[in-house]
Amino acid sequence: MRKWMIVAISGMLSACSGGHNLDSPLKTCKAVTVALAGDKGVVWHSEQQTEQKGVQLQVTLEFALEGQPSNELSQAVCIYGLSSPDMDYRNAMGEYANTPTEMMINGMAIPASDLVQAINLATANTAKAISQKAVETINEKSGY
Repeated sequence: MRKWMIVAISGMLSACSGGHNLDSPLKTCKAVTVALAGDKGVVWHSEQQTEQKGVQLQVTLEFALEGQPSNELSQAVCIYGLSSPDMDYRNAMGEYANTPTEMMINGMAIPASDLVQAINLATANTAKAISQKAVETINEKSGY
């Protein structure tokens, strides 16, 4: 029981301290793209971030799916709108929303419901990875 309490606390602290896959617009866009790719591996080729101050932040990623010829690149575009005006704190993304408000793959808009599901899956995958890392760290320190 004590071990699982340590794992839970470590996981929460890791999540709060950053350094995971959802602590920047670039990492979040990558995590959501991977979630949308399903069971296909993603090979990253380029990344670009552009900002329209006070309007939106855009992340553009070029990638290929594993097994796809390297000359057949796909493009993901994540658009982050401004944070809700009623927020009284600055989040990890600064003035922009923590998650993409719009997303396109190869020029086709991802429907809002699919985007929400992909964001939820990316968040769950990140939490799982943080928990697994915490368990591994505890096992290494305790000699298991």
